[in-house]
Amino acid sequence: MPSFRPDITALTPYEVGRPIADVARELGFDVGSVIKLASNESPEGPFPGVIEAAAEAMKRANRYPNPDCWDLGHRLAAELGVDFDNLLFGAGSVALLAEIAQSVGGPGTRAVYGWPSFVMYRFVSVWAMTEHVEVPLDDDFELDLDAIAAAVDDDTRVVYLCNPNNPTGTIKGPVEIEGFVDSIPDSVLVAVDEAYHDYVTDERYQTAIPLALRRPNVVVLRTFSKIYSLAAQRIGYAVGQQETLSLIRRAQAPLTVNQVAQAAALASLGQRDEVRRRRETNAAARRYLEAVFAERGLPSPRSHANFVAFEMPGADSGELAAAFLRRGVIMRPLSKGWMRVTVSSEEENRRFAEVLDEVLAQIRR
Repeated sequence: MPSFRPDITALTPYEVGRPIADVARELGFDVGSVIKLASNESPEGPFPGVIEAAAEAMKRANRYPNPDCWDLGHRLAAELGVDFDNLLFGAGSVALLAEIAQSVGGPGTRAVYGWPSFVMYRFVSVWAMTEHVEVPLDDDFELDLDAIAAAVDDDTRVVYLCNPNNPTGTIKGPVEIEGFVDSIPDSVLVAVDEAYHDYVTDERYQTAIPLALRRPNVVVLRTFSKIYSLAAQRIGYAVGQQETLSLIRRAQAPLTVNQVAQAAALASLGQRDEVRRRRETNAAARRYLEAVFAERGLPSPRSHANFVAFEMPGADSGELAAAFLRRGVIMRPLSKGWMRVTVSSEEENRRFAEVLDEVLAQIRR
């Protein structure tokens, strides 16, 4: 066997939500009877016009894509009110996170982030040979910005702030985020991960993009995977100052965003009414799930995203996930009885509630 880095071999591979077809095949279910609520995917397909645009782009599959995402970048810049040079595209926000970690990290450096949060912060740190420091959330399941700031030391090169935070769905306001940035050295890059930005309806929340345009040590990450329903296309972007983004890009593989993804994302833009409709639909469905947990006495932080975390006290998360799976519902286990469920369609949310009652009855016997 070849020799591999011990820190890489020690990692447990990231588990994405299992494909519906795999679960159906393993358990002998009809594919249509299995629902997937593990990966925070949109229950709806792409926006109007996207499939046609993607199909048209396939006609040029013999040519390499535009490395700068020129058409998409200029349209998105106009929509966001930024310059084209304030954007850096990547193959999903995870790829951008990895490129950030590679560009600022390395042996002898540290990355700091709240925990529990997006587990890929841990992975990209290991890949970059950077020590990772996980700071517990506060009692309200929110990022403890004071504790995170206290964990920053001379070796710290990057802080990841997930806002809304995954898996709790909690948020921090713009004054709190800016105060945090002011409290740490300018040499530390702050990556504000706004993957779930489009789902927030709370007026206390605002994007950190204006802050990223003013501060060279702040970048904001966004994705087309969630409300835009392009998870399979792997396309996201970072917003920040030109010099900062140009240095991150040096850690990026060439031609990272394929032309079908670029065409699909471009066709998705400008449809603000559709974004608003999906945001409102998600909010109503989220409230339904929160009521389900409240009625059953299950602790659950208030979420502002397209998922809700909840606790089933006295149970093991892995065993709970298996119990849901046996009933055709793919869930995301967290730890110590905590689970996360994706906000989905009315039909799938009601199916989840029915299966939840079955699992509760099983563990309460």
